[in-house]
Amino acid sequence: MIAQLRSIAGWGAITAYLVTGAVIYFRVMPGAAWHWPPDFHFLGYNAQTIAPFLDALSGPARDGYVRVLEVYDRLFIIALAVWLALTGWRGSGLRYVVAGLAVLYAIIDLSENEAILRVLDDGDAFVSAAHHLTMAKFASLYLCILVLIVHVRRSA
Repeated sequence: MIAQLRSIAGWGAITAYLVTGAVIYFRVMPGAAWHWPPDFHFLGYNAQTIAPFLDALSGPARDGYVRVLEVYDRLFIIALAVWLALTGWRGSGLRYVVAGLAVLYAIIDLSENEAILRVLDDGDAFVSAAHHLTMAKFASLYLCILVLIVHVRRSA
């Protein structure tokens, strides 16, 4: 049962990721003069560094980016978190840590999406929050994956 759910979540995450990538590459980036969206900045950003993206973002590209944040990325986040938790659901009590880190990652990433949506609507007011959430998202995901790898290797 867990293996089937893990497979469904994994394929759901892959599908949502591919759709997100296609929309960003074929619709958002051309409409933003090929500037990367803020949530792809691993080391964070500030109002000045994302200004070119926001200034160049055309109406259709903005609509596509909003759709990505509100639909496709949410599906990806949830499916990935479920896959991480189910992959780690074995063996010792470390499985609870993996599941907790997966939930933490999902909460942070969903919060980051909301902050970026507010940046698109309100401008600079939420850039700092979005910046910190972006860095926290990557840190929590990397930590979850690291703990998952150690746990899977120990329980194999």
